[in-house]
Amino acid sequence: GEIEAAIGIEQLKKMPSLVKSREKTGLALSKGLKDLKGLKVPSIKDNCTHAFYCFGLIIDESSIGVNRETIIKALEAEGVNGLNAGYQLLHMLPMFQKKIAYGSNGFPWTSDICKRDVSYKKGICPVAEELHYKSFIAFEMCHNDMSETDVKLVIAAFHKVWDNLDLLK
Repeated sequence: GEIEAAIGIEQLKKMPSLVKSREKTGLALSKGLKDLKGLKVPSIKDNCTHAFYCFGLIIDESSIGVNRETIIKALEAEGVNGLNAGYQLLHMLPMFQKKIAYGSNGFPWTSDICKRDVSYKKGICPVAEELHYKSFIAFEMCHNDMSETDVKLVIAAFHKVWDNLDLLK
């Protein structure tokens, strides 16, 4: 109703300052973590911005010799919260696997709109699947309002873990 709409409008008014705060945090994290071997941080092209709803990291297990799950556990042990392994693979959602989007008759796959058999089997998106199953870490910044001190602590935790990678092997 009207109350929900008014609340929504008030929340939208906060959006620019929230995005600016997260962008500042994301850029500080990127700067503090960019030189860690085997860790890829977000890069923002010139004249572009990033809302940093999520701070995405990519681990190169072969260059550091430690898998993603071990890295996440070590970071959590150092107090870093909000880390998630992988993300949602859209083509693996039940809607695509069962090919039922609208109604129960398989629309749009059974309609004249779809002229071919479409496969959503595992393996059709090798890059996305490798990221999901092995190398992508999402740091859920949207759940954290981080101060400069918090950012420094997260950066220090990552550096501590990386300084001790040999102990995690």
